[in-house]
Amino acid sequence: MIKRQVAKAVGYSLLSPLIIGLVLGSYYALISGQSKVLFQILMTAVANAHIVGLSMAFFVLPAYLLLLRYNKLSYSGILTAGMLGGALFSFLFVASSGMVFIINAVMAALGAGLFLFSLRRNAHRV
Repeated sequence: MIKRQVAKAVGYSLLSPLIIGLVLGSYYALISGQSKVLFQILMTAVANAHIVGLSMAFFVLPAYLLLLRYNKLSYSGILTAGMLGGALFSFLFVASSGMVFIINAVMAALGAGLFLFSLRRNAHRV
């Protein structure tokens, strides 16, 4: 049962590229007055979704399991692991600096937050 909840939480975390793409795309579409900007930013965010997946696989999930094992689970630790993983993988694969680097790190942190939110929401249903 626990494995199923964690797998579902990881699935929810992969919604973060859509959320970031829609929010930033809507903002820039409203500012510029061009609707095609929304689609371009959304596609860029979805194209960088691998950053969130790698961050979840190599940073967030191991940190969650380690902290859970020692009964030291803290939300700030998981969110920090997500942002650190997003920054590292963004640096390695996409951009070493600039706005894309920051957006990918925030997108990975949002993914970690969605992971925690989903686990907490499902824990109350058990």
